Amino acid sequence: MNKHGGYRGENPEMLDFSVNINPLGIPAGIKEQLIGAIDGLVTYPEITGKTTIEKLAADIGANPENIILGNGAIELIYLFARSHKPGKALIIQPTFNEYERALKLYGWEVEHFILAEKTAFTINPAELSKTIEIMKPKVVFLCNPNNPTGRVYSRTVITELIEKSPNGTLWFLDESFMDFTTNEDGLSLIDNQEHPVFLLRSLTKFYALPGLRIGYGVGNRSIVKAMEVYKEPWTINALGLIAAAAVYDERGFKQKTREYIDRERQRVYNELIKIETVKVYKSDADFHLCRLIKGTVKDLQGYLETQGINIRTCEDFMGLNESYFRIAIKKEENNCQLLACLKEWRG
Repeated sequence: MNKHGGYRGENPEMLDFSVNINPLGIPAGIKEQLIGAIDGLVTYPEITGKTTIEKLAADIGANPENIILGNGAIELIYLFARSHKPGKALIIQPTFNEYERALKLYGWEVEHFILAEKTAFTINPAELSKTIEIMKPKVVFLCNPNNPTGRVYSRTVITELIEKSPNGTLWFLDESFMDFTTNEDGLSLIDNQEHPVFLLRSLTKFYALPGLRIGYGVGNRSIVKAMEVYKEPWTINALGLIAAAAVYDERGFKQKTREYIDRERQRVYNELIKIETVKVYKSDADFHLCRLIKGTVKDLQGYLETQGINIRTCEDFMGLNESYFRIAIKKEENNCQLLACLKEWRG
């Protein structure tokens, strides 16, 4: 199994900066609906979540036939890999490691386009387009905003990359962190028949519901139809269906979150660049990728755990090593605790 964030130790008071969950918590409206739905758990939920799909379609301005629900976004990564005949896949790295695991599990040949630290892990569109032209992958995986670098690309850049790729190339765009930004998403790209696109959306990060496991995909009908053939029944429970149908009603929560993350992310960044032992990379998501100038992340992690803080080490991301770590944006007072510890640590 791949490594992921999430503290699993014995300290119940541990501040966990390894998971990128909205620090504002579950929206009050969704919490009320979930509590009120407890008695309804004596009945089976809809097998495919048809009603929730129709609500999501209306909320985002898509057709229901273009949407598929998942038990967390991760179910849809594996379902995508399983439902298409294996071929060559290109993954832009460093990024979420479950793409590669899912593809290899179902017989795909996996190639990598590895971004360099000297360019702050930023895509050079011309270089990527040339690689795709030469390699001719069946599918390209791109996380936008990217985990763990936090880099986000405009819809214009993404559109140009897609249109320059050979006709028939599938594009898997993971937009799990897009809600944390003000960037335009890729919804307008899914009707491109020459370049089929599938967008992955997580509802657990922005709405602080990781324990509920709910996400969805929206994409070209041919891709969604292929995935539906392999999808098992009842992968979404009743509470997950209720939450998914309610998230886009939380407009005030969405605005409040974006304002807080934007402000606090910049404040944390401004403090991190003052720390001589740490290099921080610009981010558009709710986390920062950092690199130690001296010392090892293993030693830093050991020290921080004595201070009641956990971070995400990044040695398992392709293109990174044991000097990199990722920290989430949490409540201001918690961020201040972490910053104080980083300033005190000397390696």
